[in-house]
Amino acid sequence: MKLQRRLPGYVLTLLLLSTGTSFAAHPLVSDDAGTLGKGGIQIELNGDISTDKETVAGSTAKNDGSQIATTFGYGISDKLDVSFGIARPWGNNDLDGIKSRDPGSVDLVLGMKWQIYENDGFTVAVKPGLGYSYTVNAPDSDYATSYSAALVLSKELEPLAFHLNVGYAYNDYNLANGLRNSIWNFSGATTYEIVKNMKLVADIGAGTNEESGTNNMPAFALIGTIYTLSKNMDASVGGKIGLTRPETDFTGTFGLTFKF
Repeated sequence: MKLQRRLPGYVLTLLLLSTGTSFAAHPLVSDDAGTLGKGGIQIELNGDISTDKETVAGSTAKNDGSQIATTFGYGISDKLDVSFGIARPWGNNDLDGIKSRDPGSVDLVLGMKWQIYENDGFTVAVKPGLGYSYTVNAPDSDYATSYSAALVLSKELEPLAFHLNVGYAYNDYNLANGLRNSIWNFSGATTYEIVKNMKLVADIGAGTNEESGTNNMPAFALIGTIYTLSKNMDASVGGKIGLTRPETDFTGTFGLTFKF
């Protein structure tokens, strides 16, 4: 029985393969295969608020989480981007009325996106990544490193666009913690420009359960909107719900993206 979830290493994988520190158009989890272009700069600021409640064998655990994150991306060439991201999640737990605070973690990710194919609106990119995460206010030995790779497929059919992501991450935990090292992740998204400067977005995905004692896959669905405030700035908001028990029940997310 596991009622209170451990944030640090488990957050790290989600960051590597999701919106936390990737070029996915916020609030999407799935990335697109587009690049910034040579000399292009993108700065993304976002925040999440989440809640999860689970009852097992008469005991109820409620976990409320928060996260702030930022990502900086730069276009080395028209086909190659590099990025660096940092996220700071933390939370509050309640187990049968006994409250505690989870100090969370600091998660760092260095990533790259290489566009390897483009033809008639169909684009393919690969994304290797390297991550490091450590628990706040914990022994120095409580940390993890992660190595990831993802394949990203995109198809543009204006005003629609479709994206498919398949990713893998290997998390190397310094402390034994009952979590799997190898994690697979699958997701697909669509965007639709309903009016000028406004897009509706939807996303769905699933992945390997990080808890080594179960094969119940976490799965999610997300819906949101992206509004272009100006040539250089987008605002976005979304809501993500858990479709299976291991996934967080609900996450609200909001962000600003600056492009230069």
